[in-house]
Amino acid sequence: MSSTPLVSVGLFVYNGERFIEETLDSILGQTFTDFELIISDNASTDRTGQIAEAYAARDTRIRYYRSEKNMGAGWNVRRVYELATGKYFKQAAADDLLEPDFLRLCVEALERDPSCVVAYPKTKVVDENGNFIENYVTPATADSSDPVDRFREMLLVDSWSYQIFGVMRMSALRQIPPQGSYVSSDKVLLARLSFLGPFYGVPEYLFISRHHSGQSVRTLPTRLKQPRLFSLTNRHSGLPPPDWWDPAKARAISFPVFRELREYFLSAYRAPLGVGQKLRCYLMLFAWIKINLRRIIKDLLAAADQVLYNLQVGKTAPTVFKQDGSPTETKLS
Repeated sequence: MSSTPLVSVGLFVYNGERFIEETLDSILGQTFTDFELIISDNASTDRTGQIAEAYAARDTRIRYYRSEKNMGAGWNVRRVYELATGKYFKQAAADDLLEPDFLRLCVEALERDPSCVVAYPKTKVVDENGNFIENYVTPATADSSDPVDRFREMLLVDSWSYQIFGVMRMSALRQIPPQGSYVSSDKVLLARLSFLGPFYGVPEYLFISRHHSGQSVRTLPTRLKQPRLFSLTNRHSGLPPPDWWDPAKARAISFPVFRELREYFLSAYRAPLGVGQKLRCYLMLFAWIKINLRRIIKDLLAAADQVLYNLQVGKTAPTVFKQDGSPTETKLS
């Protein structure tokens, strides 16, 4: 391996002992070997640190870092990016798997086409025991030569954002703000990248997404973890909530969908586009509002529910929950 690896794989983790060994084996077993593996442990309370340190002792490509307190997933995602030194960057979660040729075929695509900013394969979905659920082909391809068309796909085509786990060109990532600590920040990052170049879809099924009860999309907002409290609704977005991204937001009155819309507008405003192209992007935002109108209404309802929650916890001093849903003895002030 060269002194500076071609690829940096950044694995962010919190209490990932159940699956992390299998995940690490799939990364270290790649047919492409010129990479570093950065593990950022967000103050795990299980055996995650012990497992990671044991792997780091056996493989010099691994660098292990641990935070002294849980800073939230948003911070942890940015941490692995900040520590990366490679020409290309791949974000990794502690419960997903890679087929052996994942890195090789993605890197070959990026090396072959310097204009390409993201290379990603097709996805297999499995359950917690590794049993096959479905094959998933990402409908938002963003492979057009027109940046506005690419943005339209990322904005208006309903799709799981599996491209976030593809291999990205670091020079493109450095031109845009890093992924934020807010709901749907992964979608916003991909939209920003779409302005800078096309995405390439590797035709093989090389990414394995594991669906299980402890994954981030099943995390409840803190306000719904207090069954004794009155609430307007038990519904939530089905996405990792604001306090998963940033624990400091457990009592914040947030409007995630409005924030997402604002970030899309700023992305278009700051993009290297002509005036006419930017106007086309702004018009697309009206279509996005129409598509997401129900989410916007739920946003308002959830904000009202958060106000009620805050009024009640001010009197009852509820239990604070960790990122994995387990209680702590710390109380909110």
